Amino acid sequence: MKKILLLLFFIATQLFSLTIVLNSAKENGTAYAILHIEDTQSVDCQIVPQDLDKKIYLCKFNKIVKTPISAKKMSLVNIDFLEKEKEFYIRIEPKVKSKLIPVGNALYANKEVTGKQNKKNFKHWSILLYEKSPFLQDEERDSIDFPIMYSKNLKPYIGALDLNGAPISYAQSKDIRLYLRLKKSYKQKKYRDVVEDSIDAIKKFPQTIFKSEFLLYRLKALDKGMEENESDIAVKFDSNDIVREGKVWIKSFPSDNNIPEVIMLIAKAYLKMGFKSDANYFMDILISEHEDSPFTKKAILVFADSLYNSRKKDKAIKLYQDVLYSAKDLDIAAEAAIRLSNSEMNRGKIDSAREYLVKVLDANKEYLLKDRVASFKFAKKLASKNLYDVASKVADVLLDGLKKTDENREALLRDSGLWHTKANNIKEAYARLQQYLKEYKNGDFVKEVQTSLDELFFELNETNETKLANYYDTLIKKYKNKIGDKAVVEKAKLFLSQKKYKDVLKMQNMLEYVSEKNATTTNKFVQSAADALVKLSIKKDECMQAVNYIETYKLDIETFDKANIFNCLIRTSRFEKAKKLSEKYIKESNLNKRVTWLERYLLSQYKLNKYASAVDVGDDIISLSKSLKIKPKNKTLQMIFFSLMKLEKLEKAIEIAKLIEKNSPNELNNSDVFIEIVKKAVDDRNDLLLKEYANKIIALQKKHNSYVHTPIVELSLIGALQRLEKPKEALGIAKSLLNKNIALKDKTRAYYNAGELSMKLKQNEEAKKYFKQCADIKVKSSWKDICEQNLKLF
Repeated sequence: MKKILLLLFFIATQLFSLTIVLNSAKENGTAYAILHIEDTQSVDCQIVPQDLDKKIYLCKFNKIVKTPISAKKMSLVNIDFLEKEKEFYIRIEPKVKSKLIPVGNALYANKEVTGKQNKKNFKHWSILLYEKSPFLQDEERDSIDFPIMYSKNLKPYIGALDLNGAPISYAQSKDIRLYLRLKKSYKQKKYRDVVEDSIDAIKKFPQTIFKSEFLLYRLKALDKGMEENESDIAVKFDSNDIVREGKVWIKSFPSDNNIPEVIMLIAKAYLKMGFKSDANYFMDILISEHEDSPFTKKAILVFADSLYNSRKKDKAIKLYQDVLYSAKDLDIAAEAAIRLSNSEMNRGKIDSAREYLVKVLDANKEYLLKDRVASFKFAKKLASKNLYDVASKVADVLLDGLKKTDENREALLRDSGLWHTKANNIKEAYARLQQYLKEYKNGDFVKEVQTSLDELFFELNETNETKLANYYDTLIKKYKNKIGDKAVVEKAKLFLSQKKYKDVLKMQNMLEYVSEKNATTTNKFVQSAADALVKLSIKKDECMQAVNYIETYKLDIETFDKANIFNCLIRTSRFEKAKKLSEKYIKESNLNKRVTWLERYLLSQYKLNKYASAVDVGDDIISLSKSLKIKPKNKTLQMIFFSLMKLEKLEKAIEIAKLIEKNSPNELNNSDVFIEIVKKAVDDRNDLLLKEYANKIIALQKKHNSYVHTPIVELSLIGALQRLEKPKEALGIAKSLLNKNIALKDKTRAYYNAGELSMKLKQNEEAKKYFKQCADIKVKSSWKDICEQNLKLF
């Protein structure tokens, strides 16, 4: 046998006290390697199964490495190092077959050697890496085997001893094998074989020391066979046989340690036959003489069952509780707890039932594995009472160790996932349902499990928004039920969170359908999206868009900034709506706010051509402004003025015009008010009034270098000055007009006025010049024709 050993690599850090060593070697030409992971503290190494024979090992340390370690890639294995929060992980990915082996203390350092090891307490782990096991024995060959005996080196050996310490002969040892076979049959629930074989064994070995055990197992098998209604036993035997044989057993073996169990079987048989007084007699013996025996506790449970079934439930529950809190045997305590839980469920005391079951799961969950079928049935009852949290835990216990082909495993796996779902154990439910689909691709419950898995998707903390949106679309297409409806709602929520408001509006028909079918309020999503779009439109100064959303989706304008909405209503000619909005606030208790809303109300009345109402509101504004010692807004006063002009109340309009001029003497838009007075003065031939306000307009335009009302105001003023026989002043206005950028037709009139006024002032040469300039303008105009005629006079 040849061995080759090679130290491939070594990693160690003093800060971490972690050592990783990979030894590579050959055994009889077969290459293998052993990876050692060792630390001064306990290391938790777990196996992560992969496809086929592949495995990944993950070793966790409850601390962080300060010295960085780089990943290692080798021919047989890849090793990586990971940090997560306050934990450090080593990830080992073998490229060949492997086996995880905990390395404990030396055998001589332990007081007891056991096959069960707590893997979480190991500080040293090794992983065997190999393509072919190097430790397989050579194949056996057909040949003659000559054993070599070293008699001098053999140690003295004494076989089995009887109760007196004498060796049992070879012939007698056959009853041992019969006894062991009997125990095995009982464990395998072959009760008929136990009943028959026990009698056969006694016949073959009448002096056997196991006679009491043979007959005891016969009694136990009769009890179990009748309890489980095994046909071969139920037909041939009844409870009376147990009583009869049990009493014979007690007389035959009065000092046997198993007497409490036999008495319990007799008491149980009497109870089944309805002989309560006889049962009570044997119960008294158990309680008085064998108080602490587990079989006494079992007998009490059976007695309590009979009371429960005879409607003496309170007494029965009291006995169940006594056993639960006095039994030293965990299995018996678990049995009592399950009976209590069952009875509490029947009484509708769900929380109490849960409390008892939790005691079993915490202290002795292995008890449930003694009868998986009964435990599964009990788990279903728990689920029927909405105890999904406990039912799912029971199912998980029952699943442990079951093979894929074991009876009820498929249904149990399905139920575990469904119960975890209803218990809101999202992570566990998802894992169980995924496991079912993976292991039972063509199973009986695939559709049900897939539906539950799809429904569970809503509860997962999925953060990938693209994945969420796609999955919602899949569910919407796949399901026309509550799952599809919920997907519609969740998709709308997702779009809202992403501020995809227009996409939510596109879902309006789907949301309305879900709302109508389920009587929900899914329309709130459409309203929320429309609300958001209104606010965005207002922010972008897109009033038409904002108003369209309000009208289309029937939104309450009161929920938005009222000032902005009012302005948008005015800008989009929704004057009546603007009026209704402002009308609600014209009686505000805060006088400053009242003034503001009165001004808005006046604007809506003015836009609706309700001039009389506008004037009345204007009076209120002016009066309230005086009391608040503030000036009314220029725009508000102008609307009052224009309303008065529409109502032909010139005198009062002039008063407002003067107030406008007083409050803001230098504002150019005052000329818009003054020009109206000028026009009215022209119509009324009120030249003095015309002259007054025309000069005001000319002064404002000159000051701001803006000539909005030129040449109308100048031409009107020239006419008034002529009628007032002020030709020199009129000529000055005409000359100033010639320097303005005005239309050619207006310029011909200005030249004519300048020429005519020059003639009146006997400035003929000047007059001739103006007429000549007028005639030279290339435009068709009546004023040009007059200029040409006047030139002929010179």
